[in-house]
Amino acid sequence: MIFIIFVVLGSLIGLGLGVASRRFAVEGDPLVDEIEALLPGGQCGQCGKAGCRQAAEAMVNGEMGVDGCPPASGAFRSAAAKVLGISMSSDDQDIIWLAKVDESHCTGCTRCFKACPYDAIVGATKQVHTVVSDVCTGCKLCADTCPQGCIEMYSPQMVANRWFWPKPIEARG
Repeated sequence: MIFIIFVVLGSLIGLGLGVASRRFAVEGDPLVDEIEALLPGGQCGQCGKAGCRQAAEAMVNGEMGVDGCPPASGAFRSAAAKVLGISMSSDDQDIIWLAKVDESHCTGCTRCFKACPYDAIVGATKQVHTVVSDVCTGCKLCADTCPQGCIEMYSPQMVANRWFWPKPIEARG
């Protein structure tokens, strides 16, 4: 008998919570959702905001420009400017930055490994680390935290036999 009372009570409470969640739902801004989907999603905080959602809200509100996210590429900036309906200056270029570890000076302290929000650095404690260039966004967090100064940021040369596809942009449909 007590079991039936708890089942009925649980069902009524669940039904009440379901009705309340639909009745009192707060709709989000679809523009913020679209800008957030374009951001890298590392939640690194380099822009001064707590995460990518807050950065997207600041961009939509005009508190931060589309160039406020350091890890984001020029493709993001142009796509975000298009979504927001603003124009970008012609001197904005899509410069690709990548990190490179000088393996002769790396002691394997793992600080760069822990600082990378995109898991672009591989290695183990007291072993040489390396950067996976296909995943690296060029955010420079690893270079800032390396105590040996063995991580440098460089822009790879675009030549015919070593050409990089730009990072993909999520298709909208």
